[in-house]
Amino acid sequence: MDNKIGIVIHPIDRELLYDYEPGMKRFDAPTTQKILEWMSPFKAANIEGIKSKATHETLNAELIMCPLLIEQMASNSPRKVFNKVAKTVRFAEKSGCRIIALVAYTALVGERGMKLQELVKTPLTTGNHLTLAVMPETILRAIKLLNYKSQRLNMLLLGANPLIYILVHHLGHHLHQSCLYYASQDKIKAYHSLLSAALKKRVKILPRDPAGAMRDADIIVNATSRLPASFDERLLKSGAIVFDASYPRRIQITRKDILLIDGITMRPPGRPKFNFNFGLPDGLCFPCMAEPMVLAFENKYESYSLGKDISYDKSESIFHMAKKHGFSLGPLTSYEKIIPEEKFADVIKHIKPKKKVFSFLLTK
Repeated sequence: MDNKIGIVIHPIDRELLYDYEPGMKRFDAPTTQKILEWMSPFKAANIEGIKSKATHETLNAELIMCPLLIEQMASNSPRKVFNKVAKTVRFAEKSGCRIIALVAYTALVGERGMKLQELVKTPLTTGNHLTLAVMPETILRAIKLLNYKSQRLNMLLLGANPLIYILVHHLGHHLHQSCLYYASQDKIKAYHSLLSAALKKRVKILPRDPAGAMRDADIIVNATSRLPASFDERLLKSGAIVFDASYPRRIQITRKDILLIDGITMRPPGRPKFNFNFGLPDGLCFPCMAEPMVLAFENKYESYSLGKDISYDKSESIFHMAKKHGFSLGPLTSYEKIIPEEKFADVIKHIKPKKKVFSFLLTK
């Protein structure tokens, strides 16, 4: 069975660009960017060794390079970026791919793939449903690695999108309290209304700036491109977990007693070999890259994740399909790179003890 898939990638930083194009080191930044704008898309590598544990079927997959740095994706005109990604998608379609994944910044182009889908017959997917499905596992993994008791923790969620609902739905019963904040109260109230009666008792909507909640939060989730003006790492509780789910990333943390995470990796079944350095150790990939693999194993060649609409049921479904075929969770990431194991011990070492409050009995 022909189950060829294409995964559209792009260099997320210059070091990765130099890794596969060493000659680029000779040029300054403007020249490098201009060369990339001139370059045509190309096949970066064949992905080998991925085999479903359920069907024992092997996967035929390719990494397709869209030659633009992330800063070019963010700063060039939307039309120029759209045309570049569209050219890459057409290239992948001509190569015979039955489904094409848009990952990293390419997933944001053309109304999150909707306009690109109009140009090709091959289904496109951004991988968002599987990415969202594993985010609760990301936070639970961080809690475990820092040796915290989840029932004692408070979580602050910034934003109003499906991620907020998914995190609260999965984690709300495990935590002491969750607080929601977004500038549009109507949107956040709409998500709150979807929660069960039991969860609503554990979830609080913040009507004003969340600065006070930031000081008390053990977990802070940023799911918005517009951080509150009051966000300041100096306000954060010692030992806090900060999960930046925005893209491009909005948060920089310098404190050694704060853990910054942005996701979790996945290990496809079999003996996966990507034959290309996109920032992770070989054998690991991002969830958005795993989604088209799962769909191919399920023979579901469809535009599973496109646009802003996210279905909770589809997110749950793709996660169960992934587990069925043998996909497993790998290490946590920060700035799209694996967090070294020693980092967690280092955060624990630097956590400042809580100040003790003493009361004195004054006698006359």
